Amino acid sequence: MRAIVVGAGAWGLPAAAELQARGHDVTLVDRYGVGNTLASSSGPTRLWRFADPDPVKVRLMRRGLDAMERLEARSGRRVFIRRGLLWRDDAGLGRLVGTLSDEAVDHTIVDGGDVGRYFPGLRPDGRAAVWAPDGGSVLASESLAAQWALFDAHGGVAVVGRTVVRVERSGASPRVVFSDGATLSADVVVLAPGPGAAPLLAGLGLDLPLLPVLEQVVHVGDAASPHVTDALPGFIDAPRGGEPGIYAMPTPGIGYKIGIDEAIRDWAEDDLDRTPSEERTRETVERVRRDFPGIAPHALDAAVCSWTASPDGRFVVDTLDGGVVIACGDSGSGFKFSAVMGLVLADLAEGRAPDDDVASLGLARFAGAPPRAVPRSLFDI
Repeated sequence: MRAIVVGAGAWGLPAAAELQARGHDVTLVDRYGVGNTLASSSGPTRLWRFADPDPVKVRLMRRGLDAMERLEARSGRRVFIRRGLLWRDDAGLGRLVGTLSDEAVDHTIVDGGDVGRYFPGLRPDGRAAVWAPDGGSVLASESLAAQWALFDAHGGVAVVGRTVVRVERSGASPRVVFSDGATLSADVVVLAPGPGAAPLLAGLGLDLPLLPVLEQVVHVGDAASPHVTDALPGFIDAPRGGEPGIYAMPTPGIGYKIGIDEAIRDWAEDDLDRTPSEERTRETVERVRRDFPGIAPHALDAAVCSWTASPDGRFVVDTLDGGVVIACGDSGSGFKFSAVMGLVLADLAEGRAPDDDVASLGLARFAGAPPRAVPRSLFDI
């Protein structure tokens, strides 16, 4: 089978690597290349966790952990670390605990005054929390490097520097159309284009309200002791009052990575500026100074990256007539599922029927659904 995968990010690259390893002829197309800073998949780490109020994501993350272990075994690279995760919240804690209990996820309810026992140096603020030992950091850049090495070793072909403007399904086989008018045909096209998904979907007749935004993450800590935060857990701190929530994780050998869950601006195709916001960096350091007295309140680096919200905060993964598979709407949590999404998308490209959890991510769920505001926060999902 000939396959074209559009997008060499956290979902497209693993799909291409898996399809190539299964003996198919794969062409991977990306405008900027693997690990580029203009899309959604750059940077050294992402947060992974079983703790999630959505039971589908809990079950997919179980499969995701198996897939990361498989990737490590196949590549010889370490692609994740387990550090546990602390989720501090008030209004949303009951829903989270209910899902974890229903899905038999190991967890502990933590009194508001006892959070420092699970996160050394975290200042209590009166809110309770949930501790889940199954969580930590995906070593994102290592994960992409591992997938790229497998793709390359099995003979995959990469096309970098060309822009796909349209996917067509009208002929005997699907084809992609480049900005210069050239085309490339295959038996199946896997479309995983990250923040640029909406116009490509529109060309396929799909009017899906996706919202790509730019957020900023900051590594904090002591540059003279870059490993001092390596053992800290992942952390989710829900919004309180008018203050946005944060998500955080250790990046081994660099510092503690913190993102304030509030976009610095919406993503636009012609906006290639990824200069970090000095104001957002200052806000992040102030949160560290107030809430993390155990971490040195110094910004070590900052980066701007994108994520794309779907209308309901769940991924959009489906098979279309005419040999096209779509995967978009990462909704801020796509990378933790990177390894398993490669398997899922490869299965769909081969024509295999999805299981119930994957099927629940399909387009059918939007049929007849009332319009709603696309969530702009991880905590609106």
